[in-house]
Amino acid sequence: MGSVAVGAMVIGTSMLVVFALAIASLDNQVEESIAQIEATAEPVAQFTIDDANDVVGAVVNYTINDGGANYTAGQVEVNGSTGTFLADLVISGGVVTGLEILDHGSSYLNSPTTYYLEVTAANNGTNLNITATIGTLVYTNITNTGSTSIHTDDGWLFTDGANPINLSANYDGYNPGILFPGETLSLYYYTGSYDAATRIAVTIDGVIKGSGVA
Repeated sequence: MGSVAVGAMVIGTSMLVVFALAIASLDNQVEESIAQIEATAEPVAQFTIDDANDVVGAVVNYTINDGGANYTAGQVEVNGSTGTFLADLVISGGVVTGLEILDHGSSYLNSPTTYYLEVTAANNGTNLNITATIGTLVYTNITNTGSTSIHTDDGWLFTDGANPINLSANYDGYNPGILFPGETLSLYYYTGSYDAATRIAVTIDGVIKGSGVA
């Protein structure tokens, strides 16, 4: 009878040892799996909004109603204004086809609703008619502080909780790119409004950061 009890005890002890080894092996497998997942997981985007400043009453857009004729190189300003807006004429065959803005100006009032641009010096051209749109521009710098590159197409910027724009789309047009670790993206954009901006928010890969606008 005693030998049977001893045998049963030995078997039971052996089973406990096997069970303990199985649990330890399972724990090791789980730890290895977690380590592999963490190793292969995509790092979360890390960035800072370094600053944000707005310019209210800037010339944010223009419309060439008539490119005129016989124009040569020159510049335009806001008609009858002491503001600082200034742009070079882009000319093709004597016709004004565009502007290269050097200074958007600031503090132009929202009324009158129509502003005209005029050449700053004598020019042989005639009949040029360009109207300007007045609004608010925001200038901001965003730095990639993480260890992974950021695709600007993956980022969005909101002004006062509205008017989302892609980080690839600034005032100068759509320009997708990659922001490498340590690099800073400098952009400026038209808010779509004349009113001063108070806050911006940037979201990249689910990470959201906000900043006041000075």
